[in-house]
Amino acid sequence: MNQLRAMLRASTRKNLAIMFPMVTSIMEVKKAKEYIRKVKAELRAKNIKFHDKIPIGVMIEVPSAALMAMQIATEVDFFSIGSNDLTQYLLAVDRGNKLVAKMFQELEPSVLITLKHVINAGHKAGIWVGLCGQMAGNPLAAPILVGLGMDELSVVPAILPEIKKIIRSINYQHAQEIAQIVLQLSTGEEVELYMRRVFRKEFPDIPLGDS
Repeated sequence: MNQLRAMLRASTRKNLAIMFPMVTSIMEVKKAKEYIRKVKAELRAKNIKFHDKIPIGVMIEVPSAALMAMQIATEVDFFSIGSNDLTQYLLAVDRGNKLVAKMFQELEPSVLITLKHVINAGHKAGIWVGLCGQMAGNPLAAPILVGLGMDELSVVPAILPEIKKIIRSINYQHAQEIAQIVLQLSTGEEVELYMRRVFRKEFPDIPLGDS
């Protein structure tokens, strides 16, 4: 509650949003919003100013939240997809375990299909959908994410110029075609091979590392 009070008091310039992590159900979202309402009531009683329409969002990073994205979207102003945790939980792979780390594949079709489901749910409810995590900085993933309809990517500064170059260079309709193709593939390896062919043809100067 103290954190919510501090955030609301700092929201007077209208440049702050509240995002709840590790949401697993719509009931958790409703409970969190109830806490916000209580804090707002406390601040009003004390004549403390705050931004009453502060945006509220959730991190979509566990499968249960992704599956319930349609319902959760009606309760919030935005989604931010945590690609690292969502991929890990979807594939049941501990990316920190060297014995199975190679199985952590963010281009796995099941991951991409889940992203598309969350994006569609958000857009149907009229909210924007962003993505953070290592997938956002993966050049191979950038055209796919654009084609899936992702509104925002949170990228570390080191890779930002390359990601911006890719996004600015690709036609949206073409990105949609790429996304539709990879959604029909069966494995992460097939998706990566296809995207490497795309890059050799369209972005030959973007470094991709080992094949």
